[in-house]
Amino acid sequence: MLINEIIKKASLFGLPQIDVDIANGYIDYNECGLALEHIADQLFEFDIKIDEPFYHSILSVADKMVIERNQFDFLKKLVEG
Repeated sequence: MLINEIIKKASLFGLPQIDVDIANGYIDYNECGLALEHIADQLFEFDIKIDEPFYHSILSVADKMVIERNQFDFLKKLVEG
C-alpha cells in the first residue's frame, strides 16, 4: 500500500479532511515520511479506530521509507478486533 492509499484509507476511517490535506501537502513537497507520521499522529490524537490490515500497511510503508517500525507502536491501541 502506497502512502496515497494510506491517506485515502485514513480518510475512510474518519480522519478529518484538514489532516488529509496536510498530509497531501507534505507529499507535494516530497516529504512522504512526514505525511505518514502526520497521519499516524492524527489518527491517535482523534482516537480513530483502524483495522489490523491497515496497521500492517502503515508498518510496510514505514519499512520502505526506512523509518523504524517502533515509531508506530502507539497505533496498536487503535486496532479494533
